[in-house]
Amino acid sequence: MPKPSVTVYLEIFNEEKRIESCLKSFTWAKELVVFDKHSTDQSLEIARKYATEIISLPFTLASENAIRVISTRKSCEWVMFPTASSLIHPLLVREIRKLTEDNSFEYDVISLPYGMHSFGINNKKSPWTASRKNILIRRSALCVSSKLHNEIKYESDKIYEIPFINDEALLYHCTHKDGDDFFNRHMRYTKYEAEYEKHTPRDKALKQAFFEILKSIYVVVFRRRSFLLGWDGIALSLAYISYFIMKFIYTWDIRRDNGNIVYPALQKKIDDLWKNEI
Repeated sequence: MPKPSVTVYLEIFNEEKRIESCLKSFTWAKELVVFDKHSTDQSLEIARKYATEIISLPFTLASENAIRVISTRKSCEWVMFPTASSLIHPLLVREIRKLTEDNSFEYDVISLPYGMHSFGINNKKSPWTASRKNILIRRSALCVSSKLHNEIKYESDKIYEIPFINDEALLYHCTHKDGDDFFNRHMRYTKYEAEYEKHTPRDKALKQAFFEILKSIYVVVFRRRSFLLGWDGIALSLAYISYFIMKFIYTWDIRRDNGNIVYPALQKKIDDLWKNEI
């Protein structure tokens, strides 16, 4: 059976524990292009078994290098941008195949039923919940930017929403498998976000970061009412809010003389005093 005219772009860095299942989910596409950011584990070896093309890029948490390649590379008629956390159900792929092979299909964006899992929990009261993902874009409508976390956009209001087939036929996003995974990833991401915006004036950056904390509290308390999930909801709420707290601390810290500057000077001062005592 011919594969649909879809290019799947996937960025990876040290994802050996989950990348194989992800790649298997997208071998139905005509092109499966993997951007490897100099992985030091077995990710690259695993990717070679499934990818139609592998492109090596310097490591960065952002996607600017991949975006530069995508903006100049000739892709298939449709492009898709999952992450290493993604899995897709075969029934949903059947619907994608029907739409992308239909010459009379006039839409530019296909919205997929979406299942967002955090810490293994998928619930509409989770602060991370989302029911749809506009992730399949016609190449002619695709546009890219350098804005962090919003690099992929589309210039069209012709969006088709694939109806829900059943509770399992979804595009899955499986992130934060446990506490260690959560803290390791969020420490990297929040620090990178703060450094990415380090040229923003101090007061403006701190006000924005503080506003994001307040907004996250509003989301979990009033919009999602996550506490109704019991202890799971409380844990998810605190984890969600903590992301923005961590970002605020990094935003504040990189704009001041922190311990990396103050402590060596203090140590030298005390060392000099002790020289006189000895």
